[in-house]
Amino acid sequence: MTLLLVMLAVLSVAGGMLLRSIIDRSAPRNWEDVYECRGVSVIPTWIAVVGVVMAALSPLLVLGGVALGSYMVRKSDRELDTWRHREETMRMVRWAVEQILEGDDAATDAGVITLRSLMRSELLQPEDYDLVAALTASVAIDRVGPAAYADIADLDIEIVEGDSEHG
Repeated sequence: MTLLLVMLAVLSVAGGMLLRSIIDRSAPRNWEDVYECRGVSVIPTWIAVVGVVMAALSPLLVLGGVALGSYMVRKSDRELDTWRHREETMRMVRWAVEQILEGDDAATDAGVITLRSLMRSELLQPEDYDLVAALTASVAIDRVGPAAYADIADLDIEIVEGDSEHG
Protein backbone atom coordinates (compact mmCIF):
# COMPACT_ATOMS: atom_id res chain seq x y z
CA MET A 1 0.00 0.00 0.00
CA THR A 2 2.91 2.32 0.75
CA LEU A 3 4.37 1.46 -2.63
CA LEU A 4 1.10 2.48 -4.28
CA LEU A 5 1.13 5.83 -2.50
CA VAL A 6 4.76 6.44 -3.48
CA MET A 7 3.98 5.60 -7.10
CA LEU A 8 1.03 8.00 -7.10
CA ALA A 9 3.17 10.74 -5.58
CA VAL A 10 5.82 10.19 -8.26
CA LEU A 11 3.14 10.36 -10.96
CA SER A 12 1.78 13.54 -9.42
CA VAL A 13 5.24 15.13 -9.43
CA ALA A 14 5.82 13.94 -13.00
CA GLY A 15 2.46 15.44 -14.01
CA GLY A 16 3.46 18.74 -12.42
CA MET A 17 6.80 18.68 -14.25
CA LEU A 18 4.99 17.98 -17.53
CA LEU A 19 2.62 20.89 -16.91
CA ARG A 20 5.58 23.17 -16.13
CA SER A 21 7.30 22.04 -19.34
CA ILE A 22 4.18 22.83 -21.36
CA ILE A 23 3.91 26.24 -19.73
CA ASP A 24 7.57 26.99 -20.48
CA ARG A 25 7.19 25.96 -24.12
CA SER A 26 3.99 27.91 -24.62
CA ALA A 27 5.65 31.21 -23.64
CA PRO A 28 7.63 32.98 -26.38
CA ARG A 29 11.36 33.25 -25.72
CA ASN A 30 11.29 37.00 -25.72
CA TRP A 31 7.85 37.43 -24.29
CA GLU A 32 8.70 40.79 -22.80
CA ASP A 33 9.22 42.07 -26.33
CA VAL A 34 5.95 40.56 -27.52
CA TYR A 35 3.88 41.60 -24.55
CA GLU A 36 4.68 44.95 -23.09
CA CYS A 37 2.37 44.38 -20.17
CA ARG A 38 3.78 41.91 -17.64
CA GLY A 39 0.34 40.94 -16.27
CA VAL A 40 -0.72 39.04 -19.40
CA SER A 41 -0.83 35.25 -18.98
CA VAL A 42 0.66 33.12 -21.71
CA ILE A 43 -0.86 29.85 -20.41
CA PRO A 44 -3.71 28.65 -22.61
CA THR A 45 -6.97 28.35 -20.71
CA TRP A 46 -7.39 24.64 -21.39
CA ILE A 47 -4.01 23.88 -19.82
CA ALA A 48 -4.96 25.82 -16.70
CA VAL A 49 -8.25 23.89 -16.48
CA VAL A 50 -6.44 20.56 -16.90
CA GLY A 51 -3.98 21.54 -14.15
CA VAL A 52 -6.76 22.44 -11.72
CA VAL A 53 -8.70 19.25 -12.50
CA MET A 54 -5.56 17.14 -12.02
CA ALA A 55 -4.84 18.83 -8.70
CA ALA A 56 -8.42 18.24 -7.53
CA LEU A 57 -8.78 14.65 -8.75
CA SER A 58 -5.40 13.21 -7.74
CA PRO A 59 -6.36 12.70 -4.06
CA LEU A 60 -9.64 11.11 -5.13
CA LEU A 61 -7.78 8.76 -7.47
CA VAL A 62 -5.47 7.79 -4.62
CA LEU A 63 -8.45 7.14 -2.35
CA GLY A 64 -10.11 5.02 -5.04
CA GLY A 65 -6.92 3.01 -5.55
CA VAL A 66 -6.57 2.37 -1.82
CA ALA A 67 -10.24 1.33 -1.53
CA LEU A 68 -9.93 -1.04 -4.49
CA GLY A 69 -6.75 -2.58 -3.10
CA SER A 70 -8.33 -3.05 0.32
CA TYR A 71 -11.39 -4.72 -1.23
CA MET A 72 -9.24 -7.10 -3.26
CA VAL A 73 -7.13 -8.07 -0.23
CA ARG A 74 -10.22 -8.75 1.90
CA LYS A 75 -11.79 -10.88 -0.83
CA SER A 76 -8.58 -12.86 -1.19
CA ASP A 77 -8.39 -13.36 2.59
CA ARG A 78 -11.96 -14.70 2.69
CA GLU A 79 -11.23 -17.15 -0.12
CA LEU A 80 -8.03 -18.28 1.59
CA ASP A 81 -9.87 -18.75 4.89
CA THR A 82 -12.53 -20.89 3.18
CA TRP A 83 -9.82 -22.97 1.52
CA ARG A 84 -8.01 -23.49 4.83
CA HIS A 85 -11.23 -24.55 6.57
CA ARG A 86 -11.99 -27.04 3.81
CA GLU A 87 -8.45 -28.42 3.89
CA GLU A 88 -8.57 -28.89 7.66
CA THR A 89 -12.02 -30.48 7.42
CA MET A 90 -10.84 -33.01 4.85
CA ARG A 91 -7.74 -33.74 6.91
CA MET A 92 -9.94 -34.50 9.94
CA VAL A 93 -12.33 -36.63 7.87
CA ARG A 94 -9.42 -38.61 6.40
CA TRP A 95 -7.98 -39.21 9.88
CA ALA A 96 -11.36 -40.24 11.30
CA VAL A 97 -12.00 -42.71 8.45
CA GLU A 98 -8.51 -44.18 8.87
CA GLN A 99 -9.18 -44.66 12.58
CA ILE A 100 -12.54 -46.28 11.92
CA LEU A 101 -11.12 -48.65 9.30
CA GLU A 102 -8.28 -49.64 11.62
CA GLY A 103 -10.64 -52.02 13.42
CA ASP A 104 -9.51 -51.30 16.98
CA ASP A 105 -12.44 -50.34 19.23
CA ALA A 106 -10.65 -47.35 20.76
CA ALA A 107 -9.58 -46.07 17.33
CA THR A 108 -13.08 -46.58 15.95
CA ASP A 109 -14.53 -44.63 18.86
CA ALA A 110 -12.05 -41.83 18.26
CA GLY A 111 -12.96 -41.70 14.58
CA VAL A 112 -16.69 -41.63 15.30
CA ILE A 113 -16.29 -38.92 17.92
CA THR A 114 -14.23 -36.89 15.48
CA LEU A 115 -16.88 -37.15 12.75
CA ARG A 116 -19.67 -36.26 15.16
CA SER A 117 -17.73 -33.31 16.50
CA LEU A 118 -16.97 -32.16 12.99
CA MET A 119 -20.69 -32.23 12.16
CA ARG A 120 -21.30 -29.61 14.87
CA SER A 121 -18.17 -27.60 14.18
CA GLU A 122 -18.02 -24.17 12.54
CA LEU A 123 -15.07 -25.54 10.59
CA LEU A 124 -17.39 -27.61 8.39
CA GLN A 125 -18.39 -25.74 5.23
CA PRO A 126 -22.00 -26.07 3.99
CA GLU A 127 -20.73 -27.67 0.75
CA ASP A 128 -18.99 -30.43 2.71
CA TYR A 129 -21.82 -31.15 5.14
CA ASP A 130 -23.44 -33.85 2.99
CA LEU A 131 -20.18 -35.78 2.64
CA VAL A 132 -19.46 -35.77 6.38
CA ALA A 133 -23.10 -36.59 7.18
CA ALA A 134 -23.02 -39.58 4.83
CA LEU A 135 -19.79 -40.87 6.37
CA THR A 136 -21.16 -40.42 9.88
CA ALA A 137 -24.39 -42.18 8.93
CA SER A 138 -22.56 -45.14 7.40
CA VAL A 139 -20.44 -45.49 10.54
CA ALA A 140 -23.54 -45.26 12.71
CA ILE A 141 -25.25 -48.01 10.69
CA ASP A 142 -22.19 -50.24 11.08
CA ARG A 143 -21.91 -49.63 14.82
CA VAL A 144 -25.53 -49.65 15.99
CA GLY A 145 -27.34 -51.37 13.11
CA PRO A 146 -29.76 -50.14 10.48
CA ALA A 147 -32.85 -50.39 12.71
CA ALA A 148 -31.35 -48.18 15.40
CA TYR A 149 -30.16 -45.71 12.78
CA ALA A 150 -33.68 -45.46 11.37
CA ASP A 151 -34.79 -44.35 14.83
CA ILE A 152 -31.92 -41.86 15.04
CA ALA A 153 -32.84 -40.43 11.63
CA ASP A 154 -36.25 -39.35 12.98
CA LEU A 155 -36.11 -35.57 13.33
CA ASP A 156 -38.19 -35.42 16.51
CA ILE A 157 -35.75 -37.48 18.57
CA GLU A 158 -32.99 -35.71 20.47
CA ILE A 159 -29.67 -37.51 20.24
CA VAL A 160 -27.63 -37.76 23.43
CA GLU A 161 -24.08 -38.90 22.89
CA GLY A 162 -22.22 -41.25 25.09
CA ASP A 163 -23.37 -44.43 26.72
CA SER A 164 -21.63 -46.90 28.96
CA GLU A 165 -20.54 -49.19 26.12
CA HIS A 166 -19.16 -46.64 23.59
CA GLY A 167 -18.11 -43.71 25.75
